[in-house]
Amino acid sequence: MLSRREMGALCAALLLCLLLSLGAGWAKGQLDAADALAADTLRLHIRADTNAVRDQSAKLAVRDAVLAIADESCPADGKADAKVWAASNLVRLELTAREVLAAWGTHAPVHACLVNMYFPTRRYAGAALPAGRYDAVRLDIGTHRPGRNWWCVLYPGLCRSACGGYARPEENDLVCGEYLVRFRLVEWWSEVTAPREDAVLAGGTPCPDAA
Repeated sequence: MLSRREMGALCAALLLCLLLSLGAGWAKGQLDAADALAADTLRLHIRADTNAVRDQSAKLAVRDAVLAIADESCPADGKADAKVWAASNLVRLELTAREVLAAWGTHAPVHACLVNMYFPTRRYAGAALPAGRYDAVRLDIGTHRPGRNWWCVLYPGLCRSACGGYARPEENDLVCGEYLVRFRLVEWWSEVTAPREDAVLAGGTPCPDAA
C-alpha cells in the first residue's frame, strides 16, 4: 500500500509526464504547420540598389508591374503550378522591370531568379509569416543592393489578401492568428536550424548572391 504522500508524488509524476507529452505533441504540430506553410508558399523579393527616394520609388513601380503580371497570368490552383509559372516567366519579369526602370530614367541592371532562401519573420497587414526557408521569385535591381527590400507573397496571393489563402486550416491559423508562444517557437527553431545560403532554382540571367 502506498502512503498518501507517496500516492501524491506518483500522481504528480504522472501528471508531469502527461504535460510533457502534450507539450511535445503541441510543439511538433506547430513546426509541422510551419514546414507545410513554407512548402505551400511562393514569395516575392525585390532588392533595391540604394535607399535613395528615386531608387525606392522605382522599386515599388517594379513591384506593381510584377504583381500586375502575376494577377493576370499566374495560376492560382497550387504552389507547384505557380512555381512552374515563375520559372518560365523570369525573362518576362526581368524585361518588364527594365522597361519600368527605363521609364524612371534609370538603366540599372536587373536580375530575376527563382531561389530557395531564408527569410526572417515578416509581418503584413493582418498577417505574418514565420522565419524559415521559402521558394521565392527574387528581382535584384542594380549592383549595390544595400537598399531596403520589399517582400510579399505571390502564391497564395498574400500581396492582395492577407488571410484565408491556404488550403489547410492550421496554415491559415499560423499566418493569420495572434502572435503567441507557438509563433515564437517556429521563429526560434528556424533561426537556429535553417541554413542561410541561397539555393538558385532558376534564373533568367546569372543570379547574384545574397546581399
